[in-house]
Amino acid sequence: MLTAAAAACIATSGGCARAPQPSPERAAADRPAAPTATLRAIDPKGLAAAVEGHRGRVVLVDFWATWCEPCKELFPHTAALHRELAGRGLTVLTVSLDDPEDEPEVLAFLSAHGAALENFRAETGASSRSAEAFAIENGTIPYLRLYDREGKLHKAFVPPIAPEQVRKAVEELL
Repeated sequence: MLTAAAAACIATSGGCARAPQPSPERAAADRPAAPTATLRAIDPKGLAAAVEGHRGRVVLVDFWATWCEPCKELFPHTAALHRELAGRGLTVLTVSLDDPEDEPEVLAFLSAHGAALENFRAETGASSRSAEAFAIENGTIPYLRLYDREGKLHKAFVPPIAPEQVRKAVEELL
C-alpha cells in the first residue's frame, strides 16, 4: 500500500527519484527509543562478581576508554556481538578506563553505540593503577577477556585485536 505522499509523487511526476522523506517529527515518532546506557564504578573484585553472576553464559569483557582511538574503533564490534549473540548465550560487560569527570562523555559514547549493556568505569580511572588492578596484559587497551560458561578465562585479546578473531572465539564457546 502506498503512502499518500508516495501516491502523490507518482501521480504528479510519473515516478520518484527517491522515496518521500517523513517529517523529522514523524521519523522520531516511528523510531524505537534507543536504550539508555548506564555506568557504574567498579573494582576488580566487583568485576569478578559480575562475571560470576553470569555463570552459564559466555562472557566477553571489553576494557576500553574514550581517549583510546583503537578502543573506539573496536567498540562497535563488541556492541554488535552482544546484539547478535545475546540470545545464544553471550553477555558483554564493558569497563571504561576513563576518569570520573569524563563520565558524561563515556555515557554519550555508549548511548551513541546502543550499548545498553552492563557498563562499568574503573574506580581508579585512567591511571596506570587501573591496568595493574585489572591485570591488563602489557597495560595496553583495548583489551578483551572471554570467559566460558563455567566462568573460566578462555582467552585474552591484546592489541592489535582483529574483530573476526573475537567473533570466532565467542562462537566456538556458544
